[in-house]
Amino acid sequence: MKLLLTYVLFFLNLFWLVPLIYPLLLLKLLPIRAIRAFADRNLVSIGEIWIQNNYRISVLMYGITFDVRGLDHPEISPSKSYLIVSNHQSFADVYVIQSVLNRKVPFIRFFIKSSLKYIPILGQAWVGLDFPFVRRSKKADLIKNPELANKDLESVREVCQKFKEIPFCILNFVEGHRRTKERMAKIAKKNPYKYLMRAHSGGISVVATELKEQLHGVLDLTIIYPNDQSSFYDLMKGDVRGIRVDVEFIPIAEVPVEDNASYAAMSKKMKRWIDERWQKKDAILTSEFGS
Repeated sequence: MKLLLTYVLFFLNLFWLVPLIYPLLLLKLLPIRAIRAFADRNLVSIGEIWIQNNYRISVLMYGITFDVRGLDHPEISPSKSYLIVSNHQSFADVYVIQSVLNRKVPFIRFFIKSSLKYIPILGQAWVGLDFPFVRRSKKADLIKNPELANKDLESVREVCQKFKEIPFCILNFVEGHRRTKERMAKIAKKNPYKYLMRAHSGGISVVATELKEQLHGVLDLTIIYPNDQSSFYDLMKGDVRGIRVDVEFIPIAEVPVEDNASYAAMSKKMKRWIDERWQKKDAILTSEFGS
């Protein structure tokens, strides 16, 4: 009964958005900059309230708590722009990141498959909030036509143009997929990590290079669930209580962005850098759960 009530509360928190977001979406279609800016500000405010309400529901129903470390860094501010990277297990990660960073940094956007923009309410909200929609080619298609990789990265570059005039946060799960027991078993022989999968550097290298003049730094998040493997369903059942989130701020001057944007997607410097970050992150998780 509690699980059903929780889902009902989350649904109601989503449903109240309808009469608010659609008029603002229509305003965004008008070719008047001041009106579009008004719509953007109010859409972000609605998004922040929605995130805060989701957090309040989880606290009310299950007493979920967060142990957040590093968020008090003086260089972390709602008025500055950041690229966020994090380990990835399930959709619960999005909830956790949104909850702990809401209103502490600019509104967080993350890359979404273009097909998801047609999801009722959420899809339209993502469009209105300028979430970056990208086409992600399947591995089999990339093998047949390697040029698709360039098209995928070009869509990332186009997305970056939207965020050159306002404070922003872009979240990128650089492992590319959720870490599951099945995936970890499949890649066990080639995977150098115990609690992570290999990180892909092409996407964040393009974002960091294209937006290097706007980015204040990178926020490297390590999410640690109490029993390591946790799904959003586990969260909703109340099986997950205390969640630890380590936040590390890295100034953009210490991030290996490319001078020439044409080389960003193939940057060896960024690959080495993100591999080093992942080694450090895996060591944190190993110390928490054992070798």
